Amino acid sequence: MFDLGIAAFVLLSAFAGWRKGFIAPLFAVALSLLGLYAIYAGPGAGMVPSGTAGLGLGVVVIGFAATFVMRIGGSLVSLVRRVGVLQRADHVLGVPLGALTGLVAAYVALVAIVSFDNVLAPFHGKATVDQAAVAALRAAVAANPQFAVMVDPSMLDAMAAQVAKAAIPADQLATFDQTLAFYETTVRPALLASVSAPILVAVGERLPFIGRHVDGLRH
Repeated sequence: MFDLGIAAFVLLSAFAGWRKGFIAPLFAVALSLLGLYAIYAGPGAGMVPSGTAGLGLGVVVIGFAATFVMRIGGSLVSLVRRVGVLQRADHVLGVPLGALTGLVAAYVALVAIVSFDNVLAPFHGKATVDQAAVAALRAAVAANPQFAVMVDPSMLDAMAAQVAKAAIPADQLATFDQTLAFYETTVRPALLASVSAPILVAVGERLPFIGRHVDGLRH
């Protein structure tokens, strides 16, 4: 599932690159990289939060910079498209740039998923969820508050009240949180079976500015 999803996303990004061309997105990428340098290695470095939250800030910067450049670059694109040869070259060169952009976006998404997977480690491979697992998950969420949106504290309270009486069978997780149960039973097995996801995470770690080391997937 993950391999097909990544391949489809990269192909769609390549097609989008062909439609948008090379010139305008190139300027957008250049300005985005300049913005990332400013917040990660330049004047704003001291204000960037650590972990996935800091990575998310970079995604926001890329989005704003790309939108800004695409607007002001309209006149340049119009000029290029008046010349037939330049127009064809612009479309052809846009394909690899679009594919590369798709790969970077897929990497950022995978970093977030793997980071979330590591937070849920106390539940992985357990036939039942006991008090120790719930306490460990609560501690992991406290250490990574950005994931509190995905792991509802009230759900953890309900689980803690239940495991104080008896452990929760893994197949009954959906009674507390359907999203958590869906991740453990469907998303995670597909992620573990993926061939391309570990490669993309390992290669993406070397990317300037947005590259981040994350622990490998835990079986």
